[in-house]
Amino acid sequence: MTEIHIFRHGETEWNIEGRMQGFKDSPLTELGKAQAVAARKKIEHLEFDAVFCSTSSRASDRARILVNDVDTPIYETDELREINMGSWEGMSHHEVKEQYAEDYYDFWNRPGCFQMSGAESFHDLKVRSITCIKRISQEYEGKRILVVSHAALIKTLLTSLQSKPLDELWEGPFATNLSHSIVISGVGSQLVVKQFCDEICNE
Repeated sequence: MTEIHIFRHGETEWNIEGRMQGFKDSPLTELGKAQAVAARKKIEHLEFDAVFCSTSSRASDRARILVNDVDTPIYETDELREINMGSWEGMSHHEVKEQYAEDYYDFWNRPGCFQMSGAESFHDLKVRSITCIKRISQEYEGKRILVVSHAALIKTLLTSLQSKPLDELWEGPFATNLSHSIVISGVGSQLVVKQFCDEICNE
């Protein structure tokens, strides 16, 4: 059985400023770094065979803090990056809501319908995230893996693996900066969500 532990990155400067991040990057705040140190307690009893993270520094920096072990290989991949928000990236939520009211509404209330030129749809993000996690689970069959990624990707992945519609992906449980999820790959390489942003899933 492959066991994949998934964390969201820590708080960033743009989180505080209320800016849309997506593919663009923003450094971890001091609190964000402290959150990564605190999150170690959730996995300090575990040994990992490999670590995968987004190529965005807010995720890769947290991965290094979480592992705190120079012997564990860390692999950065674009497949684990946040949803591409196109022209919104770097803008404040207020600015986006004013200038792209309909698309902004869809993003947060009807993500399954979100389609904006230059941006990634949640359907595409679903395919990207599931493809990546399946590949990791197959390449590291029977191993324990740590993944550090982003809120929209994590929520889209876990919601989809539970066969829920994309329009429900922003419902709880929420991907806070300390959230810890667990996905396992068992019989037939089927991916099963065992823990969803710190909430244990019922069988």
